[in-house]
Amino acid sequence: MLHFNWLKKDRKKSEAATPAPPKIPGILTVRKVDDLLARHKGLIVQINELAGLSERNFNRYYLDALRNFARFVQLLPASEVHHHAGPGGMLTHTLEVCVNALKIRRSYLLSETGGAEEIAAKQDLWTYAVFLAALCHDVAKVAVDQTVAVYDLNHQSKSWSPWESFLDEQGAWYRTEFQQGRHYRLHEKASLLLIHRIIPAYALNWIASDRYIFTHWLACVSGDIDNASSIGEIVGIADGKSVATNLGADASRMPEVKTKSMHEKMLTALRYLLNEGELPLNRNGAAGWISGDDCWLVSKRTVDAIRDQLTQEGHTGVPTKNGRLFDILQEHGVLIPYGDKAIWPCIVEGEGWSNELTMIRIAIAKLWPNSDSRPKAFEGRIIPAEFEASTNLGTSAGNEKSRPDPIITPMKTGSDQTAHEESQHNQENEPSWTMKPEDESPASSRQQFRHEFDLLNFLPSSDSTLNESRPANSDPDTIKTEPKNYPNAQSESAVPVNEETDDPAETFFVWLRNGIKNGEIKTNRPKARVHVVDEGVALMTPGIFQDYASAQTNGRIDWASIQKKVLKKNWHVRDVHGLNVIKYQVEGGNKSATINVILFHDLSLVFGEKEPPTANPHLTRIR
Repeated sequence: MLHFNWLKKDRKKSEAATPAPPKIPGILTVRKVDDLLARHKGLIVQINELAGLSERNFNRYYLDALRNFARFVQLLPASEVHHHAGPGGMLTHTLEVCVNALKIRRSYLLSETGGAEEIAAKQDLWTYAVFLAALCHDVAKVAVDQTVAVYDLNHQSKSWSPWESFLDEQGAWYRTEFQQGRHYRLHEKASLLLIHRIIPAYALNWIASDRYIFTHWLACVSGDIDNASSIGEIVGIADGKSVATNLGADASRMPEVKTKSMHEKMLTALRYLLNEGELPLNRNGAAGWISGDDCWLVSKRTVDAIRDQLTQEGHTGVPTKNGRLFDILQEHGVLIPYGDKAIWPCIVEGEGWSNELTMIRIAIAKLWPNSDSRPKAFEGRIIPAEFEASTNLGTSAGNEKSRPDPIITPMKTGSDQTAHEESQHNQENEPSWTMKPEDESPASSRQQFRHEFDLLNFLPSSDSTLNESRPANSDPDTIKTEPKNYPNAQSESAVPVNEETDDPAETFFVWLRNGIKNGEIKTNRPKARVHVVDEGVALMTPGIFQDYASAQTNGRIDWASIQKKVLKKNWHVRDVHGLNVIKYQVEGGNKSATINVILFHDLSLVFGEKEPPTANPHLTRIR
């Protein structure tokens, strides 16, 4: 039985001895390690039980690392507006991930060779690698995503340098602010620079004693999930469970955890997507623009992203109809309505470009409660369609004008962006001016397209799984097939790759956009690799990358390496399990098939400024 003597100290006595902190909003007191861990005694006991080591070895390998981590992160939050956003959030979240990961590890036979002797001999080392990966997976967030001011006993402040020291070595109090414009997932790359503060040298020696385990552990801690093997998978699932529980999505959460309403969950997810750059702002092809006191967001793209985010977090009961999501936001006052509707038809004008869009409008204060963290205003103009064309909403060119009352007139109905049964929601129906004439095919042409759709011709054999089951142990993220020669191998759209380029992924998208523009790369057709779907644009994999490799004039491009570079950009959408490849059901005639695609919400990545076609009615995402 493990005895936590350090947990029996009188916390009130140590707190009473602390001088009064500065009168600064958000100020936190630097705590002793024993006090920090005593707040989480139950989680520490669970980690000890799951580790299965003697008291001496647990204290040496597990508890020392836990104490270092608690000392390092103190009561800093895990995020600004998402999960575990309050004081102590980082420590709570990390300990929860450690417990979850060690529980999940029990269902895995972790091994290099699969031999029974090797599994038995290295089970403790594998378990320790899982624990350390869970412990360090977010450690650099407090260093690269936050700016911490630390105050000494004289109430003098200076910036904390996490690369040099612990907080308790620099002062008695501290307060934090999240950096604006931070780089998404930068903390994963920076984590390896901080592990020496968390993991003792003798513990690193143990991990490094097995190169196979060490390699996968390093990949997991640095965010290289493609090479993190089972360790990365375990930590990813454990992380998701902690996030889901905190956000009220886990059905197995404790009864005392307050359940959030759907509109609160949606607003939390939207704040996260905006802060992480998943919904980019203030540029051509963005998802939204800041004007005056409002944030204008592309309607369908935004609620699709919110739904995907909530699904990934494990929330249940999320409406599948966009119209219902708009209703929820409108009913609870999240949206600024357009008369009695949720959707604003608008023209967005920037320097040298203009787009006609349907948008939702939300007060900036609802998305960024802290005025200091709000993004800069869009330098162009946002003009609701029913307003006079000269009306300028916002403060473009430094000239703020009063906002006139909207002239509400019946909106013409164009093609519905979602399912037919949603047409009763007038806010979901797009005005006719958002669609180019050629995008609206007559009913007879649409019926002809459906009639001519041949599933077997539509699907290249290397991309489909027609009425076949994939082996249970295969991972669609790692499946590879040999490159094949496809039509247009030396087409005019081929872009010779400069081997010295710093961005081969962007070269791939340039090739894709050029090929679509000149008509050599087809979309939404039989045998096409590119399909517009309700969630964005889907690239069939590995076919599109094989086509690209075959199209290069130098003939030395490996399609798998290009695919990997594109995925590492993290512009794509992952499935609910965090996998890169998403499955879609294809139906044509009386046949059906499952295909693997890489999905992008941002259609401009593939189509540039070209108006994308409407969604292919034969593809349905498999949830």
